[in-house]
Amino acid sequence: MRGEEYADQKNIREEIRKAAQKEFLLHGYEAASMRVIAKKANTTLGNIYHYFPNKEAILSEILEEPLEKLSKLVEGHLELQVKAYTMDELLDALKEMNDLSNYEEFQYVLDERLLILFELRTTRFIEAREAFVKKFKNHMAWHLNMEDSDSPYIDILTSTFISCIRHVLLEHKDSEDAQKEFIKVFKMLCTGLAVNAEKL
Repeated sequence: MRGEEYADQKNIREEIRKAAQKEFLLHGYEAASMRVIAKKANTTLGNIYHYFPNKEAILSEILEEPLEKLSKLVEGHLELQVKAYTMDELLDALKEMNDLSNYEEFQYVLDERLLILFELRTTRFIEAREAFVKKFKNHMAWHLNMEDSDSPYIDILTSTFISCIRHVLLEHKDSEDAQKEFIKVFKMLCTGLAVNAEKL
């Protein structure tokens, strides 16, 4: 295959992926139309199937990177339960948090493709999402010195954290604004956790 032809095919594939990502974000994966994706990618429906065997294959390519990042987040932070910080240490650390560049793992949750993952009702990726949520709940229970990671309290905290991420991603398209807003809502959540944990 000539270099120009390969570049053209790569560009078409990327246009399909971009159009699909927009449709998945706008309408949800399940409701997104392959015909609309083809139209927005300036190609034909038949040509889409030349590059992707089905809609889930496009989804797979879109979610590959954010899922890898979530795995890195789990490996780099959630599984490093080697020190239980006191509430004073946690509150001091939150006061210092003004720039996410020092907290690489948080960059991973500010990816709009996670909105697609959060909203999925079908496909094999639900299992990956639920596995991450379970690890997050276990980690939250560890932080709060609670034995039951399936308690309603942990469920509420997990839902709140995901809602915070969803809010930031939906309301702040600019990366710098999203980071500032995430720091603000993360501090609010953790400060509430710290205060309430002392009462438990």
